[in-house]
Amino acid sequence: MTGALRRLAMGLGAVLRPLERAAIALAIVVLLALLVLTNVEVAGRYFLGFSTLIADEYGGYAYSWLVLLGAVHLLRSDSYLTITLIIDRLPRLRSAMGIVAGVLGLGTSLILLWSCWQTFHLSWLFGTKSIQPSQTPLYLPQVIMPVGFLMLVLAYLEDILRRLSGLPPRRQEDDTATWGEGDVV
Repeated sequence: MTGALRRLAMGLGAVLRPLERAAIALAIVVLLALLVLTNVEVAGRYFLGFSTLIADEYGGYAYSWLVLLGAVHLLRSDSYLTITLIIDRLPRLRSAMGIVAGVLGLGTSLILLWSCWQTFHLSWLFGTKSIQPSQTPLYLPQVIMPVGFLMLVLAYLEDILRRLSGLPPRRQEDDTATWGEGDVV
C-alpha cells in the first residue's frame, strides 16, 4: 500500500512540476505588467493630467492572479506560515498534524474550486462584463480562480500522499529535482 501511495505522490509531483514552473513564469509576467500599468497611471496622473481608467480594476485582477499563481509554489515548497508551538513540542505528531492540515486545505480548496468554477462558468454563459469603464468580460480575469484552486487541490493531494507514504514534505532546501521548480533564473 505504501509503495502505491509513494508512486501516486511521485506521479502527482511529476504533473505539478511543469504546472508550478508555468505558474511562476506567468506570475512574473503579471507582476511586470502590474508594475508598468501602475507607473503609467502614476506618471499620467501627476505629470500629464490623464488617467488610464483601468489601473485600479486591472491592478485588482493582477493581484488575484499573483496570489493564485503563487499559492501552488508556496504549498509545494512548504513555505506557508506555520504556528509551530505544538509541533515543536511533539515532533512525533508532525506528520499526523501535516495530514490533518492537508485534508483541511484540500477540503477548502475543493469547495473554492467548485464555487469559483460556478462563478467563472456563469460569467462566461451570461457574458457578464465589468461595471468599470473598461467593460471587461469578467470570465477573462476569473479564469485563474478555478485553475489556481485545481492546482492547489493537486498539490494538497500530493502533500497528503507524501506524508501517508512516509515521504517528507517538500522543502525549499531540497534538491530541485525532488521538490519542483522554485527558482526562476
